Amino acid sequence: MKHTVIPAEIVKSSYADLAAMGLAQILLWGGSYFLLSVLSAPVMQDTGWSHQMVYSALSLALLISGLVLPAIGRIIDRYDHNYVLQYAGVVMAAGLLLLGLAQHFVVYLLAWTIIGIAMAMGLYDALFASLGRKYGTGTGKVIVQVTLIASLAPSISWYLLSLLLEHFHWRTVCFIYAGMLLLTILPLYRSVFHQPAERREQPVVSLQQNVPQQTAPDGSLFYLLLISFTIGAVAATGIIIHLIDILADKKMAMTAVIRTAAFLGPSQAGVRILDLLLPSRSSLHTAVVAAMAILAGMLLLSTIPQVAVCGVIILGMGNGMRSILRGTLPLEIFGRDNYALIIARLGRLPLIAQALTPFITGWLIQQYSVQVFLYVFCALAFINIILCCIIIKQTNKNGIRV
Repeated sequence: MKHTVIPAEIVKSSYADLAAMGLAQILLWGGSYFLLSVLSAPVMQDTGWSHQMVYSALSLALLISGLVLPAIGRIIDRYDHNYVLQYAGVVMAAGLLLLGLAQHFVVYLLAWTIIGIAMAMGLYDALFASLGRKYGTGTGKVIVQVTLIASLAPSISWYLLSLLLEHFHWRTVCFIYAGMLLLTILPLYRSVFHQPAERREQPVVSLQQNVPQQTAPDGSLFYLLLISFTIGAVAATGIIIHLIDILADKKMAMTAVIRTAAFLGPSQAGVRILDLLLPSRSSLHTAVVAAMAILAGMLLLSTIPQVAVCGVIILGMGNGMRSILRGTLPLEIFGRDNYALIIARLGRLPLIAQALTPFITGWLIQQYSVQVFLYVFCALAFINIILCCIIIKQTNKNGIRV
């Protein structure tokens, strides 16, 4: 039996929905991206595998996630019943169970391959695509609210994993965390995305009625956005994973290094709170501000170590804005038609690039220096500012008001 799709612009997000999505994101990020931050040392000690071997699995997971994202986007875009998000916890739990059983490195890699598929199913890209279908014109605000809660993922997941590790073997921690995912993710997401499980018969009307055909996802604007997202992801990932190395290279004491790096998380959350409090504005203009903030933070870190705290705060604010823009910018440019597929296609290359970033940055630092690495990444950040300005010019040319 066919059903009538309620226009997404009249759907409101409740506090319960926001809490459910935020908690789901915290648990899913903790079971994937942030897992090795706590478990890598006991894994290496127990198995004898090297640091590179252990962390290469996370790069593999990111690579797999990027490769399967377009398929995930097509599924989300095609069906009203959002079982992709709902079963992300089941798939990730399967990966963690296999991870806890892994005695050989090949099995370890296979476990992270499954986790990578779950990351594509349940993390930001799939969530943003789903939010676009459900909330329509209100998507941007919901994305900010959910990412604000999800910004607690590193702190909460690291604490939870560390607490479990104090009492259990790392393999048992994987089993316990898998059980938590099985018990929570499915009901949390089902409570939010509970549309009837029927195939869409008619396309949803675009939110931007005046968007011309030139803005289709195969046009130059799409590829400009794809390149910008990829450069932004590489720049932010490279700086964040080597932030401790950068600060230590400035001859700072380790206690000062840790204290300075600790400002990164709160600054990312703080800018999302500001986004909620300040008047709404164009995501395109916000993209330029975010790119400039990331460049400014890098320049402060590379040239004036005495104000490293300011550099970290500005960098964190820029990265906090960037993560929101992954969902709001495509919606503003392309509208809601095929939004899930566009989000997935825009997420693939950045995830693949992120998977390769640790190898490239490690080579740069080893062959040259931390300072050369910073100069290269400052150049990338500057290129991204130019790209954002070109995107604004292109959208104006295509008749999209910003």
